[in-house]
Amino acid sequence: MQIHLAKPGGERHGPFTLDQVNRDLAAKKYSDTEFWAWYDGADAWVPLYSVPGILQTETSAAFASKPVAPEKAVPPATPAQAQQEEDETAIAQLASGMPFQTLEHLFIFTSGEGQALLQSPLTVALVEKVVGEKWPVIREKVPRDVFGRCDIGQKLRAEGKVPESAWRAMSALKPELIQQARAGAFRTTVRTFSLDAVGIAALFLFYRKEPS
Repeated sequence: MQIHLAKPGGERHGPFTLDQVNRDLAAKKYSDTEFWAWYDGADAWVPLYSVPGILQTETSAAFASKPVAPEKAVPPATPAQAQQEEDETAIAQLASGMPFQTLEHLFIFTSGEGQALLQSPLTVALVEKVVGEKWPVIREKVPRDVFGRCDIGQKLRAEGKVPESAWRAMSALKPELIQQARAGAFRTTVRTFSLDAVGIAALFLFYRKEPS
């Protein structure tokens, strides 16, 4: 299995074999809680310690066992018709209102699995509403990165602001883009939503500023 690594605030490295990574971890060259990883067959960047076959250290075992903060104000189950109305209302409120042709990059964070997120019809409908374009066109025209098994969505809802860990994760993959965004070169739109099958998802959209 080939593994690519990206340290927050750094560049992408690799590929490495599973044995190479485990040897480096055993030699304490770095910690498995410091890196995001992409491996053969993965559908999203995930914490290194969660990659199959990675030998967990005491630190990563404790880190992985931390409970995820519960989502606040989870509504009770409703009849199908009422739920559909709630979904439609939520979708209508998500639109970014920005021109699609200026969308430079899309990042998606999910507390669940990246593959499940992108296979959900409601997720696709939500992304389409935010962006204002059909999913096949978005996939063709807009670069995107997916981060799985992370709590960015929960932190956004709890803190009401973008957590620094989100900026570090995005910067690890697109350092120049994020540096320019934080300097004001892009208009940034952030949306969160929750689905039973994929948990809480957070969308970060970076739009180029059009000349005035």
